[in-house]
Amino acid sequence: MLDVMDLYVRYENRSKPAVDGLSLHVDLGEFVLLMGDSASGKSTAMQAVCGFIPDIIPAEKRGEVRIGGQTYEDATAISSVACMVQQDPETQFCTETVEEEVAFGPENLNVPRADIRKAVDESLASVGASHLVSRKLSTLSGGEKQKVAIASMLSVRPRLLILDEPTSNLDPRSVSDVVGVIDALRRRKEMTIVVVEHRPGGFKDLASRVMVMDKGMLVLDCGRHDPSFAERIGKADAKPSPPIPSKSELAVVSVKGLSYGVDGTKILDDVTFDLKDCAVVALMGENGAGKTTLLRHLMGLLTPQSGSVDVLGHPQDKDVRTEPWVLGREVGFVFQNPNHQIFERTVEKEILFAAENYDAPKGEALKAVEEFEASEEVRKFVHPHCLSFGQKRRVNIRSASSHGPRLILMDEPFSGQDAENAEAIRGMITNLQRAGKTAVVVTHDIQFAKNSCTDVVFMRAGKIVRTGPVSSVQESEWEELFTGVTR
Repeated sequence: MLDVMDLYVRYENRSKPAVDGLSLHVDLGEFVLLMGDSASGKSTAMQAVCGFIPDIIPAEKRGEVRIGGQTYEDATAISSVACMVQQDPETQFCTETVEEEVAFGPENLNVPRADIRKAVDESLASVGASHLVSRKLSTLSGGEKQKVAIASMLSVRPRLLILDEPTSNLDPRSVSDVVGVIDALRRRKEMTIVVVEHRPGGFKDLASRVMVMDKGMLVLDCGRHDPSFAERIGKADAKPSPPIPSKSELAVVSVKGLSYGVDGTKILDDVTFDLKDCAVVALMGENGAGKTTLLRHLMGLLTPQSGSVDVLGHPQDKDVRTEPWVLGREVGFVFQNPNHQIFERTVEKEILFAAENYDAPKGEALKAVEEFEASEEVRKFVHPHCLSFGQKRRVNIRSASSHGPRLILMDEPFSGQDAENAEAIRGMITNLQRAGKTAVVVTHDIQFAKNSCTDVVFMRAGKIVRTGPVSSVQESEWEELFTGVTR
């Protein structure tokens, strides 16, 4: 189904290739897990397979790609046989509503109208997103957008389906739903599937083969019965950082009766809680629970429709507003999508941006630049948009925290991170707390919450269902708090 022969890809402003002499073969009906560290070339290779490189993303490309034994001229021709759900779903949206987006592919392939309707309904149902059909894409959470992106590719009925980090922003139940959908596709044997993942999770029981890339090259290709398969899968889980208890009783965040809605849909419903100083707080809940909307209120990006928010002595309600740039001196924000907060043309300027903007001491920011260069082997004058998704995220964290804010808000910071870099981010969060900072981390990672956080705030359908120390949550309660279903 897929033959890649001596593929070479080098981005225009990079001296080293992102993919260097890659050759691989995937048979019809196979399920392949493509793994590797952040910036190993996985996403670049699959973008080249689908024709995005060089048609849409400028880069030097050499080598040959055959899909179903054929060589295709461009991305448009490839789209009828191969589809890719990209790591950042927003980059592939073409319309304004969920229904339009899922229908977009089959419409462009001239599928009959009745069949398009059936494809839309079946594709949304298969990822558990039928209830989103009338929603605007701009109102969806990150996880909901990921589901819609997958559904939009399924509606085309591709022979080769490539999914780049398909579960990175999903809650545990949604991960199970998506893995179930992909398993059903695998069983039908009429679709070949390649999943690009740092950590295999539920896919490890589905994959027939695992391929591993490093520095743009294929370094391992083995079937599931090969001893190397289990060995490589076993390396994918990071060791958690030890928890650090918070002893402060000073509240840095106080939320009272906060409610907020969009287009008649209530997203936050009478939210009330306090956060203590020097805590690491896991903000958890299913996709669409209201977590990102809550963070945006804490940052002053949204104004309460009712109730109030007080962050570090800065009040917010429907009549009183503290501008985000005022809060930004004391509050750092890491967006769910790293592309939403890149402002500068080099990594160095991006990390220094907040310190220079607030005329703050630049010692920590300059140190962060040096650390990034050393750890990523990327020069400081590289444009941030030329980095991998995971590298952009690590630039975001340094940029949002190195100007000395007391409170750091992070929306899914582990998205797009391999095990080693996920552990590095855990270490960064731990170091922030040791420096007297408070961190609020939106996450679906139960192990991170249990092992590296002091407190937890659980949300469901816009409401707070549980707050308190992590130690107060029993082992049997975690899944119930996510889903509301007692086991």
